[in-house]
This record gives sequence, structure tokens and C-alpha cells, in this order.
Amino acid sequence: MADATNSEHYPSQAEVEAIAQIARERKWPAELAQRIAAARVAIDELKSWGWMWLSAEQAASQLKWHERLTVGDLRGREAIWSDNQAFSDLWAASPEEIGDWEIIVERGPDAFAQFKLQENVHLPVLALGHELVACCGFSRRNVLIAGRRVSVVYGQALRVRRSARRMGYGDQVRRISTPPGMLRPAIGQYDIMRTQNFAVVNWWKKYIPDTFENVPTREGSVPGIPVSVAQFPSRAIAGRDRAIRPVRREDLPACVEFINRTHAGTDLFRPYTADFLEQTLDEGFWGDQPAKTGNPAMDWWNGVYGWRDYFVVEEHGRIRACGGLWDRGRDVRERWRRTGSSEEKTIASTCVLDFGFAERTEAAMARLVQFFIGRAQELGRDYLLLPLDHLPKLAQELAAFQPELDTRALRWTLKDPAITRPYTDLRYW
Repeated sequence: MADATNSEHYPSQAEVEAIAQIARERKWPAELAQRIAAARVAIDELKSWGWMWLSAEQAASQLKWHERLTVGDLRGREAIWSDNQAFSDLWAASPEEIGDWEIIVERGPDAFAQFKLQENVHLPVLALGHELVACCGFSRRNVLIAGRRVSVVYGQALRVRRSARRMGYGDQVRRISTPPGMLRPAIGQYDIMRTQNFAVVNWWKKYIPDTFENVPTREGSVPGIPVSVAQFPSRAIAGRDRAIRPVRREDLPACVEFINRTHAGTDLFRPYTADFLEQTLDEGFWGDQPAKTGNPAMDWWNGVYGWRDYFVVEEHGRIRACGGLWDRGRDVRERWRRTGSSEEKTIASTCVLDFGFAERTEAAMARLVQFFIGRAQELGRDYLLLPLDHLPKLAQELAAFQPELDTRALRWTLKDPAITRPYTDLRYW
């Protein structure tokens, strides 16, 4: 029996007619519809967002990209583990230009470490021969906005090699189709930009002119809702706080209660359950993890953040605060170079994740943060990062440590539901 999906039989006459109908609906010329059919662009692809809302001129351009990606020199695909070094090289060759500085994000030895901490990650890349020329990332999240349960997409990690810019790669890498296992609906996409990254704003306006509709503006900054993270300089902490100990599995219900209480009422927060926190600390592995063998071929998995990194403050037999320390600087660093000079600095940080505290116990949480500041120093990192936008009493408890603020802009275009009090999970920073 003939296989209707076999490439030798595609497109069928019915499919040619369906493509022609799509072209008529979108006001594309008949000749373009014929070329699209001849290039074997799948109807499902034409119905995806990568081809929707395109003018005839834009569709003709997209057809050329399709031909280049299918039979030409360029390949668009999902990043794989063996891309680790190539992915790291791409980031090293793709600086951000921010005012008088260029910022190079160094990723390694585990170039994918941060993305292992996120949910439902899609990491498309463009490969030109053995070299990656562009990448971006998407993470689909279930969160609360204005108290409503919604699914959203976080857009991130858009990078194009400096030597390959202004060739359309940045637009094309984000159009690479989502893997079937990731293909689920979401109400919208948000992303976070450095406040002086006007280049990315211009990029958005070029490809999606109305992308900043309903987005608040501030003079001297890119459009967006301001979100800040406190950066505490690492320092040695004298003595040992005996109330601080590693977490145990039986502590998780109390920790979940504190996390949910601490961040209640914020947008982009996902309420925790004990199972969710346990799976996070298990790093997705159910049961005892295999012991290291000493054989690199067998021991390819390196933990990023788990049980060994999570602590509680226990006083008089009761847990009062909890939180985890992700050593971000092990695998992600920022190298800042001032344009036109030899001035350069490299910043490596740690991040507080999954934290919470009981009512009126900000002092206990501050002691745990102080412990983490000391751990950051022991790890050789420059800063400890902690989001405090909506925790003024905790910020006051920690004021003596003189944190610096890193403020960025969150782009969210929907009026309903509106993001007004964004929670910052540093996995997505």
C-alpha cells in the first residue's frame, strides 16, 4: 500500500490545493504557493507561528531560509549534550554591548548547567558545518499571574556570533520548530533584558514591531517592568551558626509551607508541593543515584543543585527558614570589558533558590543568607544573589551587608492578566 507520507508522494494534489488555499487566505501570490509546495514545506509548518502573520515578501524570504535549512549549508536543530564545547564557544564569541561595556557570558565546564535547572527547556541552535552560529532558549512554566493559574513561556539565551550578525540568524533560530514533547499551549511569553541593552529592543522591533505594546517605559532604560536582584559581596563569616543544618526529607513539608507563605501574591511564582521540591533536590532522579565509578564515560552526569546544597534553620526543634545555594559561578560567569580600554573584570556568583521563612522570622532567614555569603567566599565566588523586591523586612535585616542592585526589565505584553509584582526565580536570570 502506498505511504501517503512518503517524501516521494509529497505533496499530494490535496496538499497542493490546501497550500494554495492558505496562500489565498494570507494574500500570497499563486506563484509563491507553487514554490512553497515544490519545496515541500509541510502544511503543519505553514500553520505554525514561524509562518503565520507573514506578508508575501516575508513569506518569500522565509521560503529561502527553509530551502537553506533543508538542502543548503545550514542546519537548525535542538542542542544536544555533545554540543557542550561548541555551545560554550558560541557564547564566548557572542558578547552583549551594554553602554561602554561588552559582556561575555562564559559557560563551562558544563555549558548547559543553568538550563538543567529550568522546566521544559527547548534550546534550538543553528549549525554551519561544525560551528554553532546562533542559539536561543525557551522554557515553558506553570505559574500564577494575578492569582490565576496559567502557562507561560520564558524566552532567553538569544546569541549570534559577532562574525555572523545582521544576516538573519537571530530571527531564524527562534523559528526552529518545538519538539513534539514540548508542544503545549501557553498564554504568552516573557523575557528579561539588561536595562541598557537597546540592541535587543531594536531587534524585537525589527521582527515584531508591536512587541512593546502595553509594556511600561522608563527614560534611559529599555521598556519593561523593573525587576531587581540584590548582589551581596561574598565575605568570610566568622564562627558557625549551630542552628543551620542540611535539610532532611522529613523537613520538606515545613519548607514548602514557608516558601509558599514567603512568595504568596507574587506573579510568576509557582506554588510548591513537597513532591515538587523533593524532585528538584533529587535532580530529577528517582531513587538513589548511581555511585561514581571513576570512568568518565560512565560518570558523565554532574550535579548542578541538589540535596547537598539545601539548608534549614532549626531553633528549639522547629524549622524557621530554608533555602538552597546554587553555585552558578562554577559553570556561568560574566566577563566585562570596557570598550576602548584594557579594563576587564570577571564576575562569578552564587544564587539563593527555593527559599522561605516562617512569619516574623526574617532574622532567621537573614542568618541563613549570611551563611550563604560565607559559602560563596569559600567557593571563590564574588557575589551571592538574592531577590528581595517584595521582602522589605528581610532586606532591612540584611542592609548591613551592603548589597548592590542589579535591575533589569521584564517584557510582558498582555493586559490581562497583568504582571505587577514579579517574583524572580534566579534559575531564569
